Amino acid sequence: MTLVQKTAMGHELSFEEASELFDAIMAGELTEAEIAAVLVAMRLRGETPDEIAGAANAMNKKKIRLDKGDRIVIDTCGTGGDGKSTINVSTAVSLVLAAAGVNIVKHGNVAQSGKVGSADILRHLGVPIEFDEGKDSEYFEKHGYVFLFAPKFHPAMKYAGPVRRAIKVPTVFNFLGPLSNPCDPDYQLIGISNIDKLEKLAKAMERLGRTGVILYSSEDGYDEVSSNAPTLCYRITAEGVDKFSVNPADFFALFEMPVVTDSDDAKVKFLKAISGEDEQLTNLIALNTALAFYVSGICADMKDGFEKAKSVIKSGKVVEKLESLRG
Repeated sequence: MTLVQKTAMGHELSFEEASELFDAIMAGELTEAEIAAVLVAMRLRGETPDEIAGAANAMNKKKIRLDKGDRIVIDTCGTGGDGKSTINVSTAVSLVLAAAGVNIVKHGNVAQSGKVGSADILRHLGVPIEFDEGKDSEYFEKHGYVFLFAPKFHPAMKYAGPVRRAIKVPTVFNFLGPLSNPCDPDYQLIGISNIDKLEKLAKAMERLGRTGVILYSSEDGYDEVSSNAPTLCYRITAEGVDKFSVNPADFFALFEMPVVTDSDDAKVKFLKAISGEDEQLTNLIALNTALAFYVSGICADMKDGFEKAKSVIKSGKVVEKLESLRG
């Protein structure tokens, strides 16, 4: 029985088997029909931590790396797939962090299920997302911020790309993007749209030996820290996994998560959020940024992180940082 057949028949794979299977996918050894069978079968029965970790192991072996030097780096991202069409929170958070002097290597793609992905919004804002060879490192050295467009750094993904676009549902690959940043960041924030998969991804992270990570998912189904419901968080350190909850009611009056209708609406709301022009949007971004300040040790707790993030936004430094990134 081949690994494709084993997966399609509903059997679970070991770490080694998953790594071998996804290595074959990324080497172009499987047909699109076989890739679809694997992805859909895993999706229907639920991916195991070993399968996620094994697939990530295969993807990391094939990625093009970016040398971050001796800089301490943070990545903010989400698995996507929540279908909620919110503003791009993780990208706004990355700009707030950069304005506060944090080094950011953001790894992302165009939208898979929502209206606007991280690559889409940055391109719309005039920030470069694709570079000639070596220019991405120069840009990072200059700005302390760079966006790494996933298709460029994961050329082996070209074999699975058409299948993902055709089936239009979240697959194990939604987990793999955050697990395969080309610079191997020191700290990561990873939002997950399905709260039931938090523990599973935490175990996959441990299997890969990852630390300095916060995984989170809101009770109302967002891969962000929600403005309208508690968000469950898993903090992964060298000592183990620490679980805690963030209740937005402890920071501000609850409000519905903002949605966008198209790329122009996304840009308008994004700019209002990072400029402090819209208090609710600013609060949402500040609360999500607080997690990054906390996981990286910049702030001792979420309260301090929230106040620091709001202060950075209100100072105008985030808009200034955005302007500098355009140049």
